[in-house]
Amino acid sequence: MKNRISLFIVSAIAVVVMASCSKGITTDDDSGGGVHNPQPSDTTAPVITISSPTAAQVYMNGNTIHVSGTVSDDYGLYRGSIKITNDANGFSVKEQLYEIHGIVSYNFNINHAATVTTAADYTVTVSFEDHGYNVITKSVKIKVNP
Repeated sequence: MKNRISLFIVSAIAVVVMASCSKGITTDDDSGGGVHNPQPSDTTAPVITISSPTAAQVYMNGNTIHVSGTVSDDYGLYRGSIKITNDANGFSVKEQLYEIHGIVSYNFNINHAATVTTAADYTVTVSFEDHGYNVITKSVKIKVNP
């Protein structure tokens, strides 16, 4: 009897996870659990708001570059990334990848300690995709001085 109850509970949880991913139900779990269920009827890209840094913001060597903001989508998000790139050489100095099935609004937040010997221009790029494969990308240029 215990095995049947356990099997029922596991099955019920699986149905809820699949439904939340396919219907965009908000969940507190951003661990990437769930399945990818494409939504061809979703033709609207997610919306990104970058709160920090601001365009042309200047940091000093050793400062922490704090990247934060919100991304949202009416059907629920699928995956995304935040990248800080050194413009001079194209190298990524920090990258955070996300797989967040079904969450309709997500607050992102990463930090990177700036380390330069000469002045450097960086680009912060935030990109997210929804289950309709609609992608939105926003970038902010910043400067890091020694």
